[in-house]
Amino acid sequence: MAGSIMEEKHAQTCYICGIGGYLEEHHIFYGTANRKKSERAGLKVHLCYLHHRDSVTGVHFNRELDIMLKRKAQQAYEQRHSREEFMQEFGRNYMDE
Repeated sequence: MAGSIMEEKHAQTCYICGIGGYLEEHHIFYGTANRKKSERAGLKVHLCYLHHRDSVTGVHFNRELDIMLKRKAQQAYEQRHSREEFMQEFGRNYMDE
């Protein structure tokens, strides 16, 4: 498993709100194939329950939060790779959304 390139090693706070305690690992690009790509590229963060799975504020239900995290992931990826490589790997440019 790759570590996150988006947060400090051994992060112990929610990437969104900074709260500590019980955290869940969120792969920025999820779904069967994309989850594996996110894992390999280190595109994952720790989120509290409210920002991960809550039916209103959670990233899986809140489109704005989802896109914001995808943009930040793309920026982190592009610090190490080109935009063309990102597009080839993940299929779209989130910076234009």
